Amino acid sequence: MKTTTLKKERLEFFTELYEHAKNSYSEALSLYERHMNQYRGSSEIDGSSERALTVRNITYEIIESQVSSDIPHPKVDAACYSERRMRNALSIERLLSSIRDKLPYEAINDVDERYTYIYGGSVWYVEWDNTLRLGREVGGVRLYCLSPSSFIPQPNITQVEDMEYCFLRLSTTRGELARRYNVRPEDLSLADFDESDGDGGSDGDTATVITVFYKDEEGDVSKFVFSGGLTLFDMPKYYRRKIKVCKRCGLSPELCGCEKPDFYNEDEVFEKLSEEILLRDGGVIPAYSPELVSGRLVKSKGDFLMKKTEIPYYTPKSFPIIIRKNTSFGDSLFGQSDCEYIRPEQQAINKIESRILQKLLRAAITPIVPEDATISLNNSVFGQVIKMKPGESASQYGKVDTTPDIAQDIAEAERLYDHSKRTLGISDALQGLDAYTTESGYARQLKISQASGRLESKRRMKHAAYAEMDRLIFEQYLAFADEPRSLLYRDAYGRIHNTEFNRYDFIEYDVVTGEYYYDDSYLFSVDLNGGAEYQREALWERNLENLQAGTLGDPKDNVTLLRYWQCQERAHYPHARENVEYFTRAIEEEKGEISYVNATNA
Repeated sequence: MKTTTLKKERLEFFTELYEHAKNSYSEALSLYERHMNQYRGSSEIDGSSERALTVRNITYEIIESQVSSDIPHPKVDAACYSERRMRNALSIERLLSSIRDKLPYEAINDVDERYTYIYGGSVWYVEWDNTLRLGREVGGVRLYCLSPSSFIPQPNITQVEDMEYCFLRLSTTRGELARRYNVRPEDLSLADFDESDGDGGSDGDTATVITVFYKDEEGDVSKFVFSGGLTLFDMPKYYRRKIKVCKRCGLSPELCGCEKPDFYNEDEVFEKLSEEILLRDGGVIPAYSPELVSGRLVKSKGDFLMKKTEIPYYTPKSFPIIIRKNTSFGDSLFGQSDCEYIRPEQQAINKIESRILQKLLRAAITPIVPEDATISLNNSVFGQVIKMKPGESASQYGKVDTTPDIAQDIAEAERLYDHSKRTLGISDALQGLDAYTTESGYARQLKISQASGRLESKRRMKHAAYAEMDRLIFEQYLAFADEPRSLLYRDAYGRIHNTEFNRYDFIEYDVVTGEYYYDDSYLFSVDLNGGAEYQREALWERNLENLQAGTLGDPKDNVTLLRYWQCQERAHYPHARENVEYFTRAIEEEKGEISYVNATNA
């Protein structure tokens, strides 16, 4: 995308571009607002100015029954097999698993699940933050899950990777705006502050910040941030390393000797090594490499010319945006919303429930008394004493019950509720509503599995989004993680080991051109067996069955029992660690006794 270079004109250019994209997206924004209101239990009735008297929120109930706490486990494979690539793929998996533990994936997933079903999709934003520090490790990723109303796409483009530009619309406070973007107090008035606090008042402390990601003419991702008439951040070629140099002498601020230096950010394409780099597999990237011209070594006075090894910095080419779809829907950026497909049933049930309430409110029991009765009537219970006159019969007193029959209304409301569940493929077994049945536990589990199988498409879309997110995180670490990242992993024997992720392990050398490059050709997916870690009781039972069946070895052997308890420890069985230590000690003692007996016999 071609943009202007003048600072003031750039702000005007991106502001107009944003307004155009937002106007094209206005219909979708209105639809998202309607979906959220429906989820929250709006009493609005389509096509009528009147509102429902009461709301039975089946939308909330059905969506909440689908929410899953399962966080897919990362799986990485090398696109082309070699021992080094497979080792690197395992390193990526461990890095991603470590990030799963460090970041609040559980809280983000909780928001993501509801956004996806309500709106038909959600937006994930991956950001590298250099302010994060952990020991000597500098920088790390941050993840944000946003609603589709916070994402303004390029009009008429349905895939993020095909877009030339897109916008994120976020809110921040006045103080955060000044701190993060170093805005002077006198310039804050130019920002776009929301003057309404939601109660009709005004606080003026919340600003709307628009972040633009766009691709320049060379295909590099650039970033521009603004709020109202205030430019907050402008970085062409956002993922390129930047160094400050003087326009006059071309030197860095430390070496510049100009009286009036004029510094600007210049792209740093190559990293020049000052010493050799040791790789995890025992290989070495030398500090000096032979100089090649047209693929041939260059000699001078009989010796090959050498130069400092230059390694190109890795530059991601994708927007840091991932779209998770609910279920695919034609040429659409987001998927199908559950709210949209059950809205007719929700509306009809609201009308029927309002009708039931009206009937019950109008219902009454009207007393019948003789014309000359002396008692007074009110709505109190047991508040009257009726004194009969001499010769008067109690049969002269009675009542008229005008309570309506609402059985048909209730039956129709339940029928519509069943319609809405069948529309989304949700059964009573999945919701746990048929708990009081005479069928076996295995039969119930089978029924739930069959019911959830109809929702497989939604799970696949979630897995695809997580795989794409893992790919972006890997690229961010490949580009900016200068220091090796310390990782932990547990081996098959339950022992914890230290390892690390080092971006230099992904560097390859082209013997033809004499150039180094990063090998990023890895295939990202999710481990379908990883989700079983969240079905812990099922894993415990399966491990016990394996022990009893002898698949782990002789059940009476301590080595087999140790293996069994190691499996249970990985499945987070209570107090499994104590049993692992017990049988480890028992095996060591057995070995000691055997060694002692052998020594005595000798």
